[in-house]
Amino acid sequence: MSEAILLAVRRGRPQPQPQSQPQRGRRGRRGRRAGALCLLVAAWALLGGCAGETARMDLDSEDDALLGAMSSKDFRSVCFQMAQSLIRLPQIQRAANPPTLAFTEVVNASDELFSADDLLYKIRTELVKNCGGKIVFLDRDIIDQIRSERRDKDLGKVTASGAAPVYGADFFLSGRVESIRRSRGRTQTQYMRLSVRLTDASSSAIIWEDDYELKKLVRAGVYDR
Repeated sequence: MSEAILLAVRRGRPQPQPQSQPQRGRRGRRGRRAGALCLLVAAWALLGGCAGETARMDLDSEDDALLGAMSSKDFRSVCFQMAQSLIRLPQIQRAANPPTLAFTEVVNASDELFSADDLLYKIRTELVKNCGGKIVFLDRDIIDQIRSERRDKDLGKVTASGAAPVYGADFFLSGRVESIRRSRGRTQTQYMRLSVRLTDASSSAIIWEDDYELKKLVRAGVYDR
């Protein structure tokens, strides 16, 4: 085909018309919206993949994944055992009137990271649940509030149904936690002893004492050392 005919054919083809400015603007906005939506979906998927997972466990199951001598099973067992041992005391069972008991403190002399007071509170809960009214428990944690309330009642600032005496303690309950840890390489032995004693508030005589011992062998993983 000659150059003249080719030129004529090309000139005869319809030429594309340039888009108007508003059409290009609308398409640009649609593209930005689509891109933002894709980023949002990707971020949501990433957060879902990084989120932790929570599973319900039995209270008496061993915490094998955690390095430490005291597990929740041990904690519950020692508190129940101590409460049952104390309730069976002749000074409790044969008392003419229920003796009053105040809780002092448990000294944590071990290298285990837990609140020793929680041990005493759990023992108190087991005692209250199982003593059958044989013991009167004194709440010394709020003794300052009680004294302030009594002063307000005496001054007539608040109403009072009657003046009841503040009980004194017949016995004090206290305790101590000790531990020994030995390590060799990735192997570790952990020994723990938890002791609780009952002291006569008048004579300071130790009326009762019991302990709970446990020893565990732990082999740490590479990343646990």
